[in-house]
Order: sequence, then structure tokens, then C-alpha cells
Amino acid sequence: MQISHQINLYTNKQNSTPRVKQPAFQGLLYVDSQTGVPLDSWFYRDAGTLKSAVAEIKKEFPAGAEIWDFACSNGEETISVKSLLESPKYKVIGYDTSTSALRLAKKGIYTVFSNWYDSFLLQKEKSSGDEKFLQEKFYGMMEEIFPPAIDRHINNKTDYFNIKKFYRNFQEKYFCISPQKIKEIDIRKGDINGIKYYRSQDKVGAIFFRNALYQMTGNDLNETIEQRKYFASRPMDNKKEIIEALVNKIHAKLETGGVFLIGDHIKDHLFLADKNLPENEVILFKNTPFFDIGNRKHICSAGVKLFKESPLKTALEKFGRFIPVGFSKTGLGYGGIKVKVPTVWKKVR
Repeated sequence: MQISHQINLYTNKQNSTPRVKQPAFQGLLYVDSQTGVPLDSWFYRDAGTLKSAVAEIKKEFPAGAEIWDFACSNGEETISVKSLLESPKYKVIGYDTSTSALRLAKKGIYTVFSNWYDSFLLQKEKSSGDEKFLQEKFYGMMEEIFPPAIDRHINNKTDYFNIKKFYRNFQEKYFCISPQKIKEIDIRKGDINGIKYYRSQDKVGAIFFRNALYQMTGNDLNETIEQRKYFASRPMDNKKEIIEALVNKIHAKLETGGVFLIGDHIKDHLFLADKNLPENEVILFKNTPFFDIGNRKHICSAGVKLFKESPLKTALEKFGRFIPVGFSKTGLGYGGIKVKVPTVWKKVR
């Protein structure tokens, strides 16, 4: 299966090949293609992108900076970022709108268990290379604890119990932030739409907003039943305006040289077309999987209209304000097809 090169979502290159009217597209199921496990939060998610962002932050702000991590859930990503930055010169503040997530963050007990994406943190004696590097950063930030059962709040409960039943040699460990590091992380209630009201007199070194933009824009390409069992789809026809306004706020809050980090999920890079888009800005995709809430199964749509070019990419590159400095790969097909997407952007003007 080939992906149309005319969909200018991922690179700055132009292609003069005539536009394909109906390219096939089959990679939007919100599960891991190998394990079938629903994607969720964990320590060091897309570690390559995190390391790329941290390298830029250290290069641009060697004297230190404040880092904001929006949609941080109960803090796995915030902790991961701080562990890579290490120095107390960098303070990381996580923001989330969920009261339940913040309740877990306040409790401060984190779980790592077998056969999950961050389970390599359990096997210190067997690791090498990048896993060993991340383990050293993690254990420099966290310490193992043995909480009573009443305090063992498990994230990813469905996956946790399924894995626990399936694997005989199941392992789990509990961690908290070490007392020496606790003051360098702060997790609060907050919404990225309100960033202009936070520390209004100061700018920050980096803003993270990973795998959440699709929720803000109603870009529900394919939600799982766990995510949408209480909701109807939220189609919006002003995605360009929402994204442009958000990028303007982020640009105003970042220092020159500051980093904006977006997620690697395809729904933060490929957008359902607004109804009022002219035809030359739209491309039609066929065989696109959606989740049918009523029947609780995935079905394929006959054809879906999408933005020919990502409105996020367009907004970031407007007036030459941001340039991409880090990339990740995201899946576009059941057969393992991957495309490169820009996930780390730097403010240059």
C-alpha cells in the first residue's frame, strides 16, 4: 500500500505528481499493531522524541528554564522529562484538567509492571544501550517503595489485570519521587487554553502537549470504547481556527529558542477536514477504520475527507515562527507502514 506523497503533512518538500483522489489508508486503530494493547501513558513514552527535546532545551537554556507539560495525566511524562533534564536548574510543571489524575499525582505512587511499554525498568541486570541509559535516569529520580494495598492505585487497570492473568512470571514494582527531587516537579490543575494567564510576566523554555490536540479539535478519527463509551463523536468545523489560536498562545509564552513538543500519535498530525474547506485543500481517504460505539467494533468507512496539509504544521510554520528540530515515526497501516512526523519544534522568531 502506498501513501500519497501529495499529503504534505510530514516534510517541507513539494511534490508535483498529480494528486491521487482516493489513496488507501488503514492505520488508525488505537491499539499497538503487535500486541493489540490499547495505547496509554507510561514512563519514557517515545523516548527518542523526549531526548531530542531535552537536548534542545539544554542547548538553548544552559542556565536553566521552566518547562510546562500539559495533559500530563498523573505525571509519568513529567517525571520522565525531569529525569532526563536532571539539573535542579530546570523545573518541570505538569498540568492536567482531570481531577482523578491529579488525585493520583498527589498520592505520588507509580506502578511499573510486566509486559507493558515501560517494563524494561524492572530488569536492571539484563539491560544495555538505550534501556540501560533510561534506567539510570529513572532510578536517579525515583525510589522503590512498598505501599499498603489501599494506596496501590493502578493506571491502565484493564491491561494490568489482563497481563497479570496471562503471564505466570508477572512482576510489578511501586515507585515514588525521591525526596531530593520532589521540589523540582510540580503537578497542578491547568488547561493549555489558559496558558496566557499562567505566570503572565514571564516566558518559559518549553511547552509539551502530547497526544491531546485531537481532543481539543474533536479530531476523533477512531476512539476506543474505553475512551468514548460516555460520549458521542465531537466533530468540529473550525479546527484551523482552534489550532491557530493555540499556536499563537504557545508562541507568545515561549522564549526565543523555546521548544514546543507535540505527540507522535497520528491523530495529532492528520485531521478530518472542516466542511467549509475548498476542494483543493481536501483529500479523500478510503477504507479508514472507525470505532462503532453501538456495536463495539471497528468498521471501515467508505471514504473520509481530510486536510491535505496538517493545519498544525501550517500554523507553526506561519511567518517562519517555528522550525522542526525533532521527528518521530507513527504507524499508517496494519502492515507496519511508518511515516516520519515532526514532533519537536523550536521557536526561532
